[in-house]
Amino acid sequence: MRFALVIAVAVSACSHPNPPPAPAPSPAPERAATVPPAKPAAPAPVTFAGVPETPAGKELGWVLGTIVHGKGVVTKAELEAKFTPAFLTAVPAEQMVTLFGQLGEQLAMLQLVSVKGDELHAIAHVTVGPNKLRVTLELDPASRRIAGLLLRPDGDEGPKPKTFDEAMTMTTALAPRAQLLVASLDKGTCKPLHRAGGKEPLAIASTVKLYVLLGLVDRILAGKATWDDELAVRDDWKSLPSGMTQKDAAGTKLTLREYATRMISISDNTATDHLLYTLGRDKIEAAMRSTKHTNPRLNVPFISTRELFLFKLGMPADELDGYRKLDEKKRRAFLDTQLAGKVPDITHAANWQKPRRIDELEWFATSEDLCRAMGTLWQRAQKPKGKDLLDVLAKNPGVPIDTARWPYVGYKGGSEPGVLNLTWLLQRSDKKWFVVVLTANAVDGHVEEPKATAIASGVIELLGAD
Repeated sequence: MRFALVIAVAVSACSHPNPPPAPAPSPAPERAATVPPAKPAAPAPVTFAGVPETPAGKELGWVLGTIVHGKGVVTKAELEAKFTPAFLTAVPAEQMVTLFGQLGEQLAMLQLVSVKGDELHAIAHVTVGPNKLRVTLELDPASRRIAGLLLRPDGDEGPKPKTFDEAMTMTTALAPRAQLLVASLDKGTCKPLHRAGGKEPLAIASTVKLYVLLGLVDRILAGKATWDDELAVRDDWKSLPSGMTQKDAAGTKLTLREYATRMISISDNTATDHLLYTLGRDKIEAAMRSTKHTNPRLNVPFISTRELFLFKLGMPADELDGYRKLDEKKRRAFLDTQLAGKVPDITHAANWQKPRRIDELEWFATSEDLCRAMGTLWQRAQKPKGKDLLDVLAKNPGVPIDTARWPYVGYKGGSEPGVLNLTWLLQRSDKKWFVVVLTANAVDGHVEEPKATAIASGVIELLGAD
């Protein structure tokens, strides 16, 4: 299941003065000729076949080579040498280490199709199996370090909407079932401004993790946990990517804040399941109900990502049908006994290119449900013990957004074949708060993510201009 294929990072170039030239070395005193000891050969620079011999091309080669040949393993020191200080201020090196590790796992089969650009810019078109991606890299003119890096699905984005009415029309054409909601927040209460599509619950994939975050925050607000409490990684709770926690050795201790940050910023499935199993399904279900979800029974019992992978990767159709026919009590028993400790096989994901029962086995919510979820999280964040959740939501903005106009951007999205959701919590520069939700489902087809992203980005720009 593809909850989050890649992360997108975009930071504007920032010039820095060239360093002063190094002083000329003093002449060495004459001495008898000696044979100097042999120096170890310098390691070959990391590169990738097919990149141009320009400064930008060489840095692109380092990025792709590190991800593919180096399996995403990179050190903080390497990143500090390769990226501008401005970039690493926006995306700290520690977070970049995590992101490169995730990309190394997700993009292991990356192949370069074409690349173009100039001395300071490179745009590469690549494939990862059937998926097409575009990698855009920009260098700082003075330091020649990487000042901008963007990895995103490659496709026909189409124009951004110029009006809200145009955005509504573009949304309804995006997929057989699609919804767009633009709402203001009045002390956490959603007030719709623009809406397109129906009001039925749709599959939302990884955006369901907002409810897990809410369950965690409610536990913290109740005084039963703190953000700094530690939880050990367990092998029987591990899921499949996206994420990185599945690579951590059993017994590795992470704080609840770290689990939450991974869950939201890189859509870490194993981190999500550790929080779910620790808090308990019933507590997440209670958190979901507290947001006045339209039909919470659709998500009861609240399944983990590991369990959904088990359902969709290799489980026989008759067993799937049997689970769906069980009542709630027997479903809970099935999850807690029949599926307990089982680990899904990632090799089965290679052929998962088409929707699989997205109207039957998924997580579901309406646009209004997700708006109320973000509104509830905003309300929880007004309490001292809950304020950290805003930092968690803001780690990955989803798309490049003008931070001058939008000083706060919280985001969570989700996807699998046939499913896409994009949900933002935004504070405008005039201190007003908004929520933007776009969901698209195609039971028998696919959703063009680049077009959906263009619609959402255009809506946020229009909202910022009001």
